[in-house]
Amino acid sequence: MNTLQKDCPFKVGDVVVYRPSERGLGYEVMDDKRLIPGKEYVISEIQKGLYVVVPEYKDNPRGGIYWTEFEKDVRPE
Repeated sequence: MNTLQKDCPFKVGDVVVYRPSERGLGYEVMDDKRLIPGKEYVISEIQKGLYVVVPEYKDNPRGGIYWTEFEKDVRPE
C-alpha cells in the first residue's frame, strides 16, 4: 500500500508543515489563496479522511489539500 491509498494520519488540531510536491504546487497555482511552503499550519478539518483543511484555506471551493503535501511538525517539548 502506498501513501495515495492511506487515510490521513493527522487529526484536527495537529500542527503540520506545508511541504508541497511539484504536483501539489501546480494545483495551487490555480487558487487565489496560497499556502507558504515550509510554514506551520493547524489542521481545522479533514475531509473524506484524505484532505487537510487549514484556516487559511477554509473557504477554498476546491476543498482541502491532499494530506501528503504536509508533514507532521515535530517540536521539542
